[in-house]
Amino acid sequence: MVDRWLAFCGLQFISGILGFLWSFYTRTPIFMFVGGFFFSLGVFAITRWGYDRWKSKQKPRRRK
Repeated sequence: MVDRWLAFCGLQFISGILGFLWSFYTRTPIFMFVGGFFFSLGVFAITRWGYDRWKSKQKPRRRK
């Protein structure tokens, strides 16, 4: 479970960096916004609150 979590966080930062680099290459601001979105999603994923929210979704729900 930790391996998938680290892969998810790493992919968010890589997507953010690629978005920033592509925006500098094409000189269009829309890719800067997309890169910023993925970078901030990676920062959210790294935080403890983001990890707890993701982990709570993975638990099987109890039937009453």
